[in-house]
Amino acid sequence: MNLEQYALVTQGAFLSRVQTLPSPESVKLPLYTMREMNEWLSPEPNAMTGDSQEVFVSRDRLETLPIAKEGWVLISLTGQKAVAMQKEHVGKLIPSNFAIIEPSEQLYPDYLEWFINEHPDSKKQLRVATQGSTISALSIQMLRTLEIILPPMNVQLKIGKIHRLLHRKNRLLQEKLMLEHQYAKNIIMGYLKEELK
Repeated sequence: MNLEQYALVTQGAFLSRVQTLPSPESVKLPLYTMREMNEWLSPEPNAMTGDSQEVFVSRDRLETLPIAKEGWVLISLTGQKAVAMQKEHVGKLIPSNFAIIEPSEQLYPDYLEWFINEHPDSKKQLRVATQGSTISALSIQMLRTLEIILPPMNVQLKIGKIHRLLHRKNRLLQEKLMLEHQYAKNIIMGYLKEELK
């Protein structure tokens, strides 16, 4: 089955066409970037920090712009990684270096994220699709024809939830290691201070 049978696949906005200068007729929007994607996928617990980029767009074009919604899945056209949009991402403008997948009711977003990022068949298809080109970027057409395995929804839900829980567990394990390291460092510094008194 091809992805386009179960989802609408489009490209993000070309910023050069939609970005404008600050004015009463424009509105400021946060921009979804590769940094946000990498931070979300990272097992590091404190990775999601810092200010997000913002752009001004014409207020009258707002309705036509791809602004992130929960349940969408984004794929980096150059990084070939997918992220299912969560509450944290809602309201951000999606630029053209991302493909936007709007799954139908038969396709669970967290399952699709797992399938694209982890399933050997998907990885192989994405690798083949970018071989031989000067810039290893995916095309929207290739993503539309990406062959997916679509189990029943109850199986998709299980896989998606396990995937999300494993991600959370990895973040908690990394946080534990960081706290242990900080605790040990504080004890060592305390010993040094005692010796210097």
